[in-house]
This record gives sequence, C-alpha cells and structure tokens, in this order.
Amino acid sequence: MANLRSEVRYGQFFSAGDRCPFYSFGRFLIFYFQTQQSFQEITEKLEEIQHPHGSMLSSETLKRELALHHDKLVLLEADISKNLRESLTEEELKMFDVARHQIKASIAGLKASGEWVGMPFEYEWIEMLDRLPNVLSLYRKSEADKRAKEIEQDQGQTSAN
Repeated sequence: MANLRSEVRYGQFFSAGDRCPFYSFGRFLIFYFQTQQSFQEITEKLEEIQHPHGSMLSSETLKRELALHHDKLVLLEADISKNLRESLTEEELKMFDVARHQIKASIAGLKASGEWVGMPFEYEWIEMLDRLPNVLSLYRKSEADKRAKEIEQDQGQTSAN
C-alpha cells in the first residue's frame, strides 16, 4: 500500500526537475516587469529634468511655441523640396536643434499640465520628423559629416603623437 501511494503522488505532480523551468520562467517574468517599470520611472524623471520649465508656462504659450517651431521646420522642408538642396546651413542646423528642444519641452509641458490631446490633433516629435523626410535626412547627413571630420581630426592628432 505504501508503494502504491508514493506512485500516485509521483504521478499526480511534476518532479522537482520538471518544476525548475517553470520557476525559472516565473523569476524571469518578475525580473522583466520590474525592469520595465524601473525604465519607465527613469524615463519620466529624465523628462522632468530635461524640461523643467514647461510646467511654468501656460498651455496656450506652450501650444504657440510648439506651432511656431513646427512651422519653421515645415517651411524648411518646403524650401528643401523646392530647391532640391544637398545640405543644411549652419543656421538651419542650429534652428533644427533649437526647434527640437523647444518642441520636446512644449510637449512635456502640455503632458504635465494635462492639456496634451495627442493623435490625430497633436504629434510627438518623432511623428513630426516622419512628416519632414528631407529635413531629417539632411540633418542626419550633416551630423554624420561632422562626426567623420571629428574622427579624422582625432586620428590625425593620434598619428602625429
């Protein structure tokens, strides 16, 4: 009888070796979700640090700044499309950087104040860039050229030493 009971218990449940993958998978899921939550908290804190002044401005001011800088980029896109240019000037590169910073700050301020509507009425920075392909490609080209020049200079200085 004792042998029969032990066989029934063994047959009803998985052995310890069979349970190990389930425990490992469970631990992995817990670790994964905790990590994702930590990443989200870190992202939110970084956003607050990068754009602290957004919440001090009124939502109308933020929307106006967002529209102003977006319009500048749209005009630049139209100019590039019309004139088939191959590069951006230094002024345009600076304007792009300022617009990116101001647009992200305005969006963060609107989200913090609860005034952000989102799609289809308002676009995130990445969604705006999707609608400005010429500006984005020339900006990336200019940045890549700058980095290549810096690398060449660094290699030139290293070989001179």
